[in-house]
Amino acid sequence: MPRNQAVDDQEPWWITNYRGRAPYQRYGHHNHHKTHRTVGFFIHYMSLKPGQAILDLWCAFGRHTHEFTRRGFRRAVGVDLSPDMLAHAASSAAAGGWHPRFVRADVRALPFHDASADAVLMLRSFGFLDTPEEDLDVLKEIARVLRPGALLGMDHFPPNSATAKVGTRVLKGPELTTTVHTSWDPVTARLNSRMSTRYEDGHVELFRSSSRLYTPEDLRAALALAGFTVHGTFGGYDGSALSGNSRRCVVIARRA
Repeated sequence: MPRNQAVDDQEPWWITNYRGRAPYQRYGHHNHHKTHRTVGFFIHYMSLKPGQAILDLWCAFGRHTHEFTRRGFRRAVGVDLSPDMLAHAASSAAAGGWHPRFVRADVRALPFHDASADAVLMLRSFGFLDTPEEDLDVLKEIARVLRPGALLGMDHFPPNSATAKVGTRVLKGPELTTTVHTSWDPVTARLNSRMSTRYEDGHVELFRSSSRLYTPEDLRAALALAGFTVHGTFGGYDGSALSGNSRRCVVIARRA
């Protein structure tokens, strides 16, 4: 049974950036093939079984949680702090005839008992918090809820010329256009973006995002401090080797 945990209603950027209908049009470009490939990768490399309890942290639109449920993983749970994202995740899954479980919670205070999860996924969301100490707290909380020997799957952007791109780009959705100005801070190792979203009716909303990019070595060190050993690293979901120019760092780590 889950523990009772109060959710902090103060909204940091990773809540305000995911409010309303704009986020889905900005970020909802992932097709089913990509989601199917990602989930299949973790099922294979983490040897996941349908009866296991799997947590999908910072699940946002819930597409991975939905795919796990579709594949028979009925104990998969999507966790996010944004009520708008969770509402969208539940409604989109229900439209397909599926009803995954979604829980609103802060990943630094998960409402689950110690050693109650068989696997955890945290995809493209590590480094959102303000300090490295807070990031470490997330890893320690994951270690708390994982049973000994269980695996954590992560997908992180390493800092290199392929990921730390700066400049301006425009994202067009059916009902809005978002202009994104991105800068790189080498001192804090953060990729910072400021976004202006204009709707068809002329209404404009401002958003921002800021992510700390860890090198594979620093990520390995943080995982070790939280009680994990790295089981495998990859440069993508094709199983390719991680290199200095890889656009992503996919990590599988084992809880001690």
